[in-house]
Amino acid sequence: MLYGRRKVGKTFLVRNFVKYTHYFFVERAGPILMETDYGFKTLSYETFKTLIYELLKDERNVIVVDEFQRLPEDFVDLLHFAEEKKAKLILLGSSMRVLKNVLSAGSPLLGLVKPVKLDLIRPSDMLKVFSSVEELVFLRDPWLIQFYEGNVRDAVKAGFASVRGLIGEIFLEENRELTETYEGILRALAVGYVFPKDVASFLGKTSSDIKSFLANLLEMGLVKRIKVFGKKKWIYKITSPVIDLFYYLDTKYGISELSLDNKTFEQAYKEKLPKYFEDFVRTALAEKYGGEEEVMLSPEVDVVVTVRGKVVCCAEVKIKARKKDLELLKLKTSNLDCDKLIVDANTITSLLK
Repeated sequence: MLYGRRKVGKTFLVRNFVKYTHYFFVERAGPILMETDYGFKTLSYETFKTLIYELLKDERNVIVVDEFQRLPEDFVDLLHFAEEKKAKLILLGSSMRVLKNVLSAGSPLLGLVKPVKLDLIRPSDMLKVFSSVEELVFLRDPWLIQFYEGNVRDAVKAGFASVRGLIGEIFLEENRELTETYEGILRALAVGYVFPKDVASFLGKTSSDIKSFLANLLEMGLVKRIKVFGKKKWIYKITSPVIDLFYYLDTKYGISELSLDNKTFEQAYKEKLPKYFEDFVRTALAEKYGGEEEVMLSPEVDVVVTVRGKVVCCAEVKIKARKKDLELLKLKTSNLDCDKLIVDANTITSLLK
């Protein structure tokens, strides 16, 4: 089962790199589309169930069911109780219902499917194609690439039109009050409230009130958490820079009232870019060392990477580094025996490839 938020490339991955024999797409209104040599054919749910039951018996079949969480709940029971399961089955899902109905305790699919979460493009893959800070930061979100024609700012602005719909689809099955809570958390994170207690305060709630919401956002890939070095606490951030920038602007200024060509957009873009670059480098170095991302708050160090609890790398991240930055980093981390790096726009490719 491939799951994760919308537009991270689940369907693209399967349709371009998996040799499937049968592909089904579940529309939101209910009908099921089956791919044929002559286009797509519409099936009723009852016909689909009967067909799947038979297809599962043949080990030669590789069956894909896209947006499977839109199917009635008895589909999961059908998979669980099917007498012969010899075929390969790939389920694609992208809403909170996947977490609630499929990955929750007691689900008939636990132990029957292997959950695989798709996220943003890995930094190492980005560095094979792109080199500028803006490209590396924003185009990790695969769906933005379709808008990219040489100007990242234009791609980001074009992407803004899709953000609210993208988020809305993830929480489509939630009631309005819960959806507003999820969106409120995203707004709090976007304007800089990174600790759960501060997010809760922003929403007028307690930390325990939002604990499960943050856990769901983490599982869906909308939010990530980074351990604070030496502390038993984490900071939380929106994973996607374009989603973060959208909610930052919308919360502070109101996107509907904002001309995206004006100084407000440029100011926010320039203000946020160094932080997004820092996040990219932290993830890239964790990938390179095979470790965990951490951040040091006092003294402030942008990147700490640990492997089994041992610090293997510390780094400061700048758009443009100064000669004295490395010496300052060494002073702040004099008690740590690890690699110490200064990463900026000019050195990122050589340091992280």
